[in-house]
Amino acid sequence: MSIDISPGQFVTSSDGTKIWAHACGNPSKPAVVFIHGFACTADAFNKQYSNAKLLENLHIIRYDVRGCGRSEGPLSGEAYSSELQADDFKAVINAFKVAKPFVATWSLGGIVPPDVIAKYGPDSLSGHIMMGSFPHRNMHSEVVHPVILSLIPGLMTEDIALFAKTLPEFVLSCVSPNHKLPYDVYTQWLGGAAPRAPIVRQSMLGRGQDTTAIMAVVNDFPYMAIQGEDDQHLVPKNLEKWMKDHLARSEFHLIPGVGHAPFYEAPDATNKLILDFVEKYSG
Repeated sequence: MSIDISPGQFVTSSDGTKIWAHACGNPSKPAVVFIHGFACTADAFNKQYSNAKLLENLHIIRYDVRGCGRSEGPLSGEAYSSELQADDFKAVINAFKVAKPFVATWSLGGIVPPDVIAKYGPDSLSGHIMMGSFPHRNMHSEVVHPVILSLIPGLMTEDIALFAKTLPEFVLSCVSPNHKLPYDVYTQWLGGAAPRAPIVRQSMLGRGQDTTAIMAVVNDFPYMAIQGEDDQHLVPKNLEKWMKDHLARSEFHLIPGVGHAPFYEAPDATNKLILDFVEKYSG
């Protein structure tokens, strides 16, 4: 018995780990790689992959981060290092013959682009679109919301009962408290996290990051934040201030009534902002 991974494929990273990836849209247009957050899958971005205007104007690439979804999840902390995260990304874009893509990240997915730049240089990416996301690991403490902070112990625990209690709370915290998450989406997001061993969750949440390389290019590297006003993982005003203080080429867009997943809760506004940003910074 096996799982049907279509329409995607497995690509092999530098350590032999198999990473699930898929591409759609227009290969003649600028490429955007979508990177999901902690304990999720690339299917979180279905409202982007099915949007006719995005498919016409972008080459969309998605992949399940190691330890998540259809990708393999090695059972050692060392397997989740920055270097290997960068190698996974490189293996994915090489498989689809793409160079210097834009990245569109959700939540913890935002710490992958700094890994890529650290290993492959500032010319490896064209810009970073942050959708309920943040620029690098080491500034997270300045923008983190108390709600997600209260859930992290239960997400990293080896206590099955505590994890089972915390996971549904985590999923529901990903949208505005006023948003009713459809049951099929709720179970899909639950299923992205449930099967993994504690070491995988601990390694993803607990890994460190050297930000020397990314901070050396912030005067030239373009960023855009698409941020929900009701986010329970990030404090919008803190993120906006940090970006103004540290990122010379950045823009911040706040969407009222939206939580941690603007791409899901406000897809029309998010998709337009993505297209505008890519058009603005495409050579």
